[in-house]
Amino acid sequence: MPFRRTLLIAPPLAVVALIGVVPLALVVLWSFWTWDPATYWIKPDLSLAGYAGILDAGRWTVILSTLAKSFGAALLCVLLAYPLSYAIHVMAGPRVQMLLLALMTIPFFTSYLIRSFSWRLVLGRTGVINETLQALHITSAPLDWLLFSNFAVFIGFIASYLPFAVFPLLLSMRRIPPELMAAARDLGAGFWRAFFTILVPLTYAGLFAGFLFVFVMVAGSSTEVQMLGGAGASIVSVMINDVMRVANYPLAFAISVVMLITIFCMVLIGNAFFKLSGLFGEDAE
Repeated sequence: MPFRRTLLIAPPLAVVALIGVVPLALVVLWSFWTWDPATYWIKPDLSLAGYAGILDAGRWTVILSTLAKSFGAALLCVLLAYPLSYAIHVMAGPRVQMLLLALMTIPFFTSYLIRSFSWRLVLGRTGVINETLQALHITSAPLDWLLFSNFAVFIGFIASYLPFAVFPLLLSMRRIPPELMAAARDLGAGFWRAFFTILVPLTYAGLFAGFLFVFVMVAGSSTEVQMLGGAGASIVSVMINDVMRVANYPLAFAISVVMLITIFCMVLIGNAFFKLSGLFGEDAE
């Protein structure tokens, strides 16, 4: 049986190593190489020039800004996703659950460019919100801060990545025996006490998984920032594209490695404190 299991998992493990581990290992290796203008590529002369370049031209501020945007967007998404997931799991029937999940999934059938551009039509000076506010005489002029601002960028992030926080939470909630909440109520605990002492601790894994998914998606995104943040807005993915255009590949790889290390550390911390691996175990803890 052990030999058969090894044969069974060997092909998918080889595929994961080929398309996942090997490219990442090459990115780490190439981040230490040196740019060769003669071949217009990089050569294996080990150097820290790529990492030193992160400190030039304010690139480190873009990295910190990206991490802050990713953290803020992920936090907002899980705060919105938790009551939404609870409502879908507990309060909605099977048909309503399918309808709500479909409504969250259908927007992904369209291009991400179209999804982001649609918010320009909603948040712009002549968009739906400004036109409605002026028609109701709440404002006398369009609100310029609705578009091409951090507010618009975060709206785009939440609209794009909220489902990635909802689905892990739903999976986590469905692993909890429903009798636990009922038993707590029978023993005299109010709804909020049972909610925060039973439900929330048992869904830490799903909560952090949703946070991590959104964090990673935002850290690697560029469309929302470019479409809704204006010409001066930047994020790591945009910075990497700019660096690649001038063929400074070691610097681009070094920036990617810094982001990879940050995300990998978050995974390790999440697994240590929130038992992230328990989300896929046999029993809820």
